[in-house]
This record gives sequence, C-alpha cells and structure tokens, in this order.
Amino acid sequence: MKIQTRQIAGLLKQPPAHMRAFLFHGNDIGLIHERALALAGLYSENLDDVFSVTRLDSGAIENDVGVIADAVSSIAVFAETRVVIVRGRGTELVEACKLALTPRKDGTLLDGAVLIVEARETTTRHAIVKLFENGDACASIGCYADDSGTIRDLAQSSFAELSITVDRHVMDLIVGKLGADRAGSRREIEKLALMAGQGGSLTAEDIETALEDSTVLAIDDVASAVADGNILRLQEAITKAWSEDANPIMVIRGCHTYFRSLMIAAHGVSTGSSRDMAIKSLRPPVHFKLQGRMAAQLQKWGHKQAMAVLDKLQDIELALKSSSPNDRVICMQGLLGLCLRARA
Repeated sequence: MKIQTRQIAGLLKQPPAHMRAFLFHGNDIGLIHERALALAGLYSENLDDVFSVTRLDSGAIENDVGVIADAVSSIAVFAETRVVIVRGRGTELVEACKLALTPRKDGTLLDGAVLIVEARETTTRHAIVKLFENGDACASIGCYADDSGTIRDLAQSSFAELSITVDRHVMDLIVGKLGADRAGSRREIEKLALMAGQGGSLTAEDIETALEDSTVLAIDDVASAVADGNILRLQEAITKAWSEDANPIMVIRGCHTYFRSLMIAAHGVSTGSSRDMAIKSLRPPVHFKLQGRMAAQLQKWGHKQAMAVLDKLQDIELALKSSSPNDRVICMQGLLGLCLRARA
C-alpha cells in the first residue's frame, strides 16, 4: 500500500494491525531514518535488544540473499514481536525483500515479526517501491525533503514542548535558514531550544548567531555567484557546499530563497526605494555579509528577471525529485545554465 503524505503521521502513531512490512524511501536520508526508528519504537521498547531486534545492512545481504527471510522467521526471546531493521540501496535490497515477503506454506506472512526497510537511491518507480506498494501487508512511505511548511511545523511543535516564545518574524527567519534535510533541521532546532531554555524566548540576533553555519553560508555563496554570473566562484562555492554534505535540493532551495529576496528587493527599487532600504526591509533578513553584494546585483536584476529564475529553479527541483542518482550533476548543470544567463 502506498501511504499518502497526509496519512504518515497517523501511521507512525498507530500502524494498522495487518501491516507487517514497511519501506521508507526517498531523497531525505535523515527523514527516512527518523521515521523508521519512530515506527520501530512502537514494536520494541529497547531497540538495542539483540535478542528481539535484528539490524541488517547491504553487506550482510550481499553475502546471503536469504538473511532477511531468516531474520523475520526468528523468534523474539524477550518480546512479542521480532523487529528487523534493514538499511541499504534499493537495488541491493530487492531480491532479499522479495524472498522475505513470500508467504509461508501455511499462508502466513511475517508471523510474529515486523520488517522495517530504509532504502536509499530510489525513485517512485523503483522495483522495491512497487514491491511494497503492491503487498497486502506492506506499506511504502515516501520521505522527501522538507518544505517551508513542514519545517515550520517541526520548529513550532519542538518549541511548544518547552514553552519557548518565538514571534512570527523570528520563526520566518528560522524557516528561511534551515535546509531541506530533516535530520539537519532537527539538530538545529534542538540547538535553538537548548539556547532558549524552558520557558525562554528567541530573538533574531539569537538565530543569526546560532544558525550561521558553514553549510548555509556555502549555499548563500552559490546563489550569489549565480546572480553575479561568476562561473569560477560558482564552482568554488558548489564544491564547498558538497564538502559540507549539502544535498542538491537544499542547494536549489537556498538559491530560491536568495532570488526571491532579490525579486522583492528589485520590486522595491522599481517603486522608489533605495537599494539599501529595499534590502533592509526583506524578511527573513539577508545575511549582513551578502547585503553589499546584493545591492550591487540590483543594478542589473529586475523583479521580472528574478522571477524567471525562480521558475527555472522550481523546474530544477522537480527534475531532482524524479531523476536518477546523478542529483549533483543535474543540480550543477541547472545552476551553470542560470549563471550563463546572468552573464548575458
């Protein structure tokens, strides 16, 4: 069964009793792992219990295609359910999962066991995704990069648990600075919560200080290089972003945020504002290190040109969500095209 986005939260609270096998797949590895562990926790109070929980990776499966089937057939010693957690590339897991999901002679499937699979490098058309979508007792759960709405919900729920006060402007700033990777966003939100403390509050200055990490700055440099039409600086900035483990969708969304700010500022200039005032009025605010560069860029960027780039960035993101594993190549090719457009 394919689980729709609106159904995921409910599944992670109370999965249907007849479902015994769950596949988490998509382009957000952090979110895949977070959801898989949350689900596993519903079936086991101690995921470190080696007598009731089995963890397998691609290496184990490469040596024995039947290892998953053997694991789900094992009896849990100190628990009612044997939990089997598998991680690996989708292509490497297909045959082993097919074998594990083959009904037994008595017609039962995964009797007394739950199979939870974390699959990397998949698309919605991948064989392993189809396997779990078509299984009667199986569920396929897509895990894709967060958008601004899901990041906002994650932050608000985390702060509410500690009664931390964050006004709308500061929340906009947080959302604008966090990337698309769920695990990375959660780490940054936890850092902010620790900074504020129980019943505390967060200011814009707190956010600027806490979230000024090298990954965000590298992505800002990528966007600024594109706006300048500087190919050499783009190559340097994108190399830095990859070294910081920024994923391609995070890079494209960072560029989208930058060009959206550029578009709004350009519109302000066209209606009579000075370049400096147009930039200072932006929300979320532009990092002080980039304000001078953006002001210079406003000499050649109008709001219609910036809007055209936003449309192209959306096309690049769609291509990344439905493409092969060559995400970095697709990302770089798209940004290079925009950089050449800026030069022209």
